[in-house]
Amino acid sequence: MFVVRLFFLVLFLGKQCHCLNVTNHGSDVDKLKEIVQQLSASLQNMQAEQARKDVIYRSEIDQLRNDTTNLKAKLHSRSHDAIAFTARLSHDVNLAVGQTVVFDKTQLNLGNAYHDTYGHFSAPIAGLYQFALTLLNNGNDSYFVLVRNGNEELAGLYSRHDFVPASAVVVVQLEASDVVFVKATNVGANLDEPFYCLFSGYLIQ
Repeated sequence: MFVVRLFFLVLFLGKQCHCLNVTNHGSDVDKLKEIVQQLSASLQNMQAEQARKDVIYRSEIDQLRNDTTNLKAKLHSRSHDAIAFTARLSHDVNLAVGQTVVFDKTQLNLGNAYHDTYGHFSAPIAGLYQFALTLLNNGNDSYFVLVRNGNEELAGLYSRHDFVPASAVVVVQLEASDVVFVKATNVGANLDEPFYCLFSGYLIQ
């Protein structure tokens, strides 16, 4: 567009110069100076307008580049910071009231948020999490709760004495450093069949 405008200005100047009276040099020189001044002013206006547009274009391009970089960073973070775990029992257990069920056989632990020494899941970041729990007793009525930070009950489970398993799935909003685990709530609670006793969870978003 800039080149087209410049072309028409030059064409206009050529026509004006062709119309000059060669016998009246003083008047023609004045007219020529006026035309040149007009052309110069028009050229400066076009250059200023083009410079303004260039600034806008560069700003838009920089913004697109920043948006692309941020999106790539978020995708990279999501793909490399997955948080998920699955753990089970490696042996039968008998539990006292309030005792934590330690699922000591870790099968998956992305993000290292589950601690198989204590049976605790510690949320590394705030977010929406899902937890799933399946328990099977070995002959006694057994009651359990899934708790947050030791006192807030998220789900309760009852496994009957005739080897009936209990399961629960819960979705909960956690803050960073919140701790989730399972504990027994009755005397004589016990668990059997390690492969039927599973605790798992993952970060949804």
